[in-house]
Amino acid sequence: MRDESTTPPNRSQGQPTTLGRRRLLAGAAGLAAILASRRAPAVAQTRELKILSWSHFVPASDQELRRQGEEWGRQARVRVTLDTVPHLQLPAKKAAEVTARSGHDIVLLYSGDPDLYFDYLVDVSDLAQEIGSKLGGWYNQDDFLFRGTWKALPWYLITWPIAYRTDLLERVGEKVPDSWEDLYRVGAKTKALGHPVGIAISHCDDANFQLRCLLWGYGASYVAKDGKTVTLNSPQTVEAVEFMKRFFRDAMDPEVLAWDDSHNNRCLEGGKCFAIVNPTSAYESAKDRKIKIPGTERLIHEVIDHTLPPRGPVQRATTGQYNLLGIWSFSKNVDIAKEFLRFHYAEAQQDRFIAASRGYNMPFLRKMSTHPIWETNPKYRFAREIMKYTHPPGWPGPMTDASQLVMDLYIIPDMFAYAVTGRMSTRDAIAWAEKEITEVHAGRRRRRT
Repeated sequence: MRDESTTPPNRSQGQPTTLGRRRLLAGAAGLAAILASRRAPAVAQTRELKILSWSHFVPASDQELRRQGEEWGRQARVRVTLDTVPHLQLPAKKAAEVTARSGHDIVLLYSGDPDLYFDYLVDVSDLAQEIGSKLGGWYNQDDFLFRGTWKALPWYLITWPIAYRTDLLERVGEKVPDSWEDLYRVGAKTKALGHPVGIAISHCDDANFQLRCLLWGYGASYVAKDGKTVTLNSPQTVEAVEFMKRFFRDAMDPEVLAWDDSHNNRCLEGGKCFAIVNPTSAYESAKDRKIKIPGTERLIHEVIDHTLPPRGPVQRATTGQYNLLGIWSFSKNVDIAKEFLRFHYAEAQQDRFIAASRGYNMPFLRKMSTHPIWETNPKYRFAREIMKYTHPPGWPGPMTDASQLVMDLYIIPDMFAYAVTGRMSTRDAIAWAEKEITEVHAGRRRRRT
């Protein structure tokens, strides 16, 4: 029933009031403006897609991703928002969104996240098969099947070659180091000149990656192929730890025990370190900032080069930062998210994405691995081969919640740190790490709070 009390007295039926006429005129003007501009009204463009990623070490990569979001958004009439946070803050951010069942739609996932968040991620098997069929297939496809399902799309790998200074190599009369023993021998000579090798033995991602490379090179591992059986306590692990004790004493400075992920870059860029095992970010940063070799006018990036990660007595094997993209199952925009990912993984967009990162973003798609950026700069010649030596951080086991937790707790770096500092004997340090890893795989250890 209409509320008659709101009707003004003496109003003639059918005759608009002054307020009504204003509304009518405004509506007509608004319609005319829409027709003239040939654009849909703003209400038709209210869909929003939110993406959560880390703050990339090559900022141009984030800029290109943002540009792609804007381009696709204009076509699809979707507002795309890219939020980036420092990489160490990302795990807590994802955990908070799962707890709240709210947040972003597409998220960057680390290697074990699809297992950890299995029940909160959309099955993207359709996308994975479609994209893979168009771009030559995925490298090591089985690595990305979580419980037999595609719960994330492989995005890009950050690899860990050796970055070294050619001028210091010439000064000590040595060749490019190929093995861990080579790096030790050359490093001992350059340290005597004040230029040590920088291998982090601390609570940072770099230490996790670098020290796995050493373990695997000696034929050691911390877990079997089944992802459950702990294999750390072995003669091969003893050899690797004993080698690092010698390496730490003769070729490195104690400061590596307190490094974060930026210290090795600064050590090489600043002219102190002879070599680091690290992505190409130090070289690119030095080039961008035009850093000079201390006491000279020569740019330091001119004498920085890269080669494959060190070979051990058993094999050359390395790992890297495995970045994947997933869609939260509680997202209200799953279909929109899939459409954007189709756009982003198209060959033209992937080409621009790799180029913007200056080759830092190594693709898991076979066709994109022949990107010309790695041919235009001879300092990136390692990129042609490094994928065949690169494995997930829990190798030979699969990527799981447990493998990610072993990373997050820095168990492998702590084992080496206890041994090289003499806090524990080699065997005691290995026994300690074995117990910690066993607790993780038994489900009795949780993430740091």
